[in-house]
Amino acid sequence: MLDTNNQFIEEKITQIVREVLETNDEINKQLELSELGMDSLASINLIVELEDAFDIVFNDNELLFENFSTIENIIKQIEKLQKNKINN
Repeated sequence: MLDTNNQFIEEKITQIVREVLETNDEINKQLELSELGMDSLASINLIVELEDAFDIVFNDNELLFENFSTIENIIKQIEKLQKNKINN
Protein backbone atom coordinates (compact mmCIF):
# COMPACT_ATOMS: atom_id res chain seq x y z
CA MET A 1 0.00 0.00 0.00
CA LEU A 2 1.25 3.46 -0.85
CA ASP A 3 1.85 5.99 1.87
CA THR A 4 0.33 9.44 1.48
CA ASN A 5 3.37 11.07 -0.17
CA ASN A 6 3.87 8.20 -2.63
CA GLN A 7 0.19 8.27 -3.50
CA PHE A 8 0.36 12.04 -4.06
CA ILE A 9 3.40 11.62 -6.31
CA GLU A 10 1.71 8.92 -8.38
CA GLU A 11 -1.53 10.90 -8.73
CA LYS A 12 0.30 14.11 -9.66
CA ILE A 13 2.50 12.37 -12.24
CA THR A 14 -0.54 10.64 -13.75
CA GLN A 15 -2.35 13.99 -13.95
CA ILE A 16 0.64 15.63 -15.67
CA VAL A 17 1.01 12.74 -18.14
CA ARG A 18 -2.70 12.99 -19.00
CA GLU A 19 -2.36 16.73 -19.60
CA VAL A 20 0.75 16.36 -21.77
CA LEU A 21 -0.83 13.53 -23.79
CA GLU A 22 -4.21 15.29 -23.85
CA THR A 23 -6.14 12.25 -22.61
CA ASN A 24 -8.54 11.47 -19.79
CA ASP A 25 -8.04 7.72 -20.13
CA GLU A 26 -6.89 5.60 -17.20
CA ILE A 27 -3.16 4.97 -17.48
CA ASN A 28 -1.61 1.83 -16.06
CA LYS A 29 1.63 2.82 -14.36
CA GLN A 30 3.55 0.03 -16.14
CA LEU A 31 2.26 0.95 -19.61
CA GLU A 32 4.87 2.31 -22.03
CA LEU A 33 3.89 5.95 -22.56
CA SER A 34 5.02 5.71 -26.19
CA GLU A 35 2.01 3.44 -26.72
CA LEU A 36 -0.17 6.40 -25.75
CA GLY A 37 1.53 8.77 -28.19
CA MET A 38 4.45 10.06 -26.13
CA ASP A 39 7.03 11.40 -28.57
CA SER A 40 10.20 13.47 -28.13
CA LEU A 41 8.36 16.81 -27.99
CA ALA A 42 5.83 15.49 -25.49
CA SER A 43 8.71 14.08 -23.44
CA ILE A 44 10.31 17.51 -23.19
CA ASN A 45 7.00 19.03 -22.13
CA LEU A 46 6.56 16.26 -19.57
CA ILE A 47 10.00 16.85 -18.07
CA VAL A 48 9.41 20.60 -17.78
CA GLU A 49 6.00 20.05 -16.15
CA LEU A 50 7.46 17.50 -13.69
CA GLU A 51 10.30 19.84 -12.73
CA ASP A 52 7.82 22.66 -12.08
CA ALA A 53 5.32 20.52 -10.19
CA PHE A 54 7.85 18.88 -7.88
CA ASP A 55 10.37 21.75 -7.65
CA ILE A 56 13.21 19.57 -8.91
CA VAL A 57 15.75 19.63 -11.72
CA PHE A 58 16.72 16.53 -13.65
CA ASN A 59 20.44 16.24 -14.34
CA ASP A 60 21.47 15.58 -17.92
CA ASN A 61 22.56 12.03 -17.04
CA GLU A 62 19.02 11.32 -15.76
CA LEU A 63 17.33 12.35 -19.00
CA LEU A 64 17.26 8.84 -20.39
CA PHE A 65 14.30 7.36 -22.24
CA GLU A 66 13.95 4.46 -19.80
CA ASN A 67 13.62 6.87 -16.85
CA PHE A 68 10.49 8.38 -18.41
CA SER A 69 9.06 5.43 -20.34
CA THR A 70 6.37 4.57 -17.76
CA ILE A 71 4.68 6.30 -14.86
CA GLU A 72 6.30 3.73 -12.58
CA ASN A 73 9.79 4.74 -13.80
CA ILE A 74 8.95 8.43 -13.43
CA ILE A 75 7.84 7.83 -9.83
CA LYS A 76 11.22 6.24 -9.08
CA GLN A 77 13.06 9.24 -10.55
CA ILE A 78 10.98 11.79 -8.63
CA GLU A 79 11.39 9.90 -5.34
CA LYS A 80 15.16 9.63 -5.88
CA LEU A 81 15.50 13.36 -6.58
CA GLN A 82 13.35 14.28 -3.60
CA LYS A 83 15.45 12.07 -1.29
CA ASN A 84 18.65 13.64 -2.64
CA LYS A 85 17.18 17.10 -2.12
CA ILE A 86 16.32 16.30 1.51
CA ASN A 87 19.74 14.78 2.21
CA ASN A 88 21.66 17.72 0.73
